Amino acid sequence: MPWLSVARHSAIHNRRVMRPIRRIAVALLPVVALIALACGSDGGAQPAGSAGDETLEPVPVLHEGSTFTIDQLIEAGWKRSKELSAETLPNAESAWYGFYNRRDVEVRIYPSHASAVADGTGPADEATGRGKPAPFAVGGISATRTSYGAYAIVGNLVVLCEVQISECIDLLESLG
Repeated sequence: MPWLSVARHSAIHNRRVMRPIRRIAVALLPVVALIALACGSDGGAQPAGSAGDETLEPVPVLHEGSTFTIDQLIEAGWKRSKELSAETLPNAESAWYGFYNRRDVEVRIYPSHASAVADGTGPADEATGRGKPAPFAVGGISATRTSYGAYAIVGNLVVLCEVQISECIDLLESLG
């Protein structure tokens, strides 16, 4: 009965192979369960830095009653590089990219201060990642890396600064 010895050998071989696999599966089961719990819903709590988080610093608002032009920014020391498309910016008249103190600064021009606040805040929040969790917060790498770190509303302008608003504040205050 050679077929019986082949079957017996096959069964023994399968047990030798399957035993370590079962051990690994049993050992990994609690780890998988913990990962699933960590990624699950937290009952409605908001991540750090979300839009409902009171720890966000307020957006600086300067020269509320004023209306500015690109030429006034250039006179204040901003270096204009190129005009950007304003198609995706509701009610924006134009958008410009340039530099101040060797930092990227984008300027979005709205018809009035009220329009800059009402129409420019949402797109600026999105461009700066404001209200989103910081990278590496809450379990892993976040895809919130943006070109700008902060923004301010200056009269009819929304000014996005590369890293921090403090690096652009001299420019913004010199407009008034």
